[in-house]
Parts: sequence; C-alpha cells; structure tokens
Amino acid sequence: MLSFLLTHTIFSFMASVSFAVICNVPKRSILTGGFVGMIGWLGFILLQENEIGIFRSSLVCSLLLAFVGFIAARIQKVPFTVYYIPGIVPVVPGITFYEAFYQLLIREYRESAFVLLDVAYSAVGLASGLIIADVIYRYTTKPFIKPKKNEPA
Repeated sequence: MLSFLLTHTIFSFMASVSFAVICNVPKRSILTGGFVGMIGWLGFILLQENEIGIFRSSLVCSLLLAFVGFIAARIQKVPFTVYYIPGIVPVVPGITFYEAFYQLLIREYRESAFVLLDVAYSAVGLASGLIIADVIYRYTTKPFIKPKKNEPA
C-alpha cells in the first residue's frame, strides 16, 4: 500500500508540474501547483480504493483541489487558475473518455454508454466541487488568510 501511494504521489506531482510548465505558469508557483495536484489526486485515488463512487470521489477531489488552490492563490497573490488547472490534470477522465469512444468505434454500444456515464459523473463532480469550494472558501476562510506582502524589487 505504501509503494502504491508513493507511486501515485510522485506521478501526480510530476503530471501537475509538467502541465504547469506547459501552461507557462509563473516559476514561483510551479511547485505549489504540483503539491495542489498531488493532494487532489491522493484524495481521489484513496476514495476510489475504498470503492466510493466516481461522482463522490471527483467531488471530494475537486473540493480538495479548489480549497488548497484558493489558499495558495490568496497567499501567493496569483489567480486561482494558476493552481487549479494544473492540479486538475491528473483527475480529468481523459483515458476513460478515450475508452468510451473506443468502445463506440468497435460497436460495443452498451459498454460505451456505461463508460460515458462515468465520464459525465466525473465531470459533474469536478464542476460541483469547484463551485461548492468557492462558496465555502468565500464565507469561511478568505477573511482569515492574509495575502503575502509584496517584496521590494
């Protein structure tokens, strides 16, 4: 179990950092973006391992990502998307979507429908988590976190 978590931790961090570099995120935010993505992915994979449904796993993962991303953005004084977009990359159901279309191409319509439904549940869970985290953050945490002061040039 420990090697499983370690592997997922390392590769989710690398995926988020890689996407942050591709998206030209400011250098001072790249590592933090990697940690945000790692936290979200660990939440997702641990819930999936405990056989929690795809919707709830995606929802909780998105909540974690968004909440940590909001806090990091507030402290670093950068837009929230600097952390959320690279962080969500490990969780986006791209390979599942590919499998759904592959099943569709080989005319396995029933299996394709089930997989597409999983993709839809995951996407709705991710979007819902972002909205819920935004509301929770605005009313509970934002007033208590002070942004980092500007450093002299």
